[in-house]
Amino acid sequence: MLWLKRVLLILVFLLVALATMDFMLENQQTTSLQFLEMQSPAWPLSIYIVLAFILGSVLGVFVGWLITTRLRLKLMVQSNELNRYRKEIDKLRTQAVKG
Repeated sequence: MLWLKRVLLILVFLLVALATMDFMLENQQTTSLQFLEMQSPAWPLSIYIVLAFILGSVLGVFVGWLITTRLRLKLMVQSNELNRYRKEIDKLRTQAVKG
């Protein structure tokens, strides 16, 4: 089953790579972007779009990592708090049995 997942992952990767190459080959007209009186170099339109896609993907992964890290830290704090409460309950139970 693991080999099937790997084969499917490789096929999906190859399809995305082929689609990207086709997109880049069909969108070769040069353009330059302007933002706040700054102008970019004249590159093919496909370069700008692919770079925006890659930057968006990297940013999405980074934000996801930040959220996951924050949630893991919160889980660790709550787990420590739960262990503290469990120890306190056990201590109170043993005191109630003795007394």
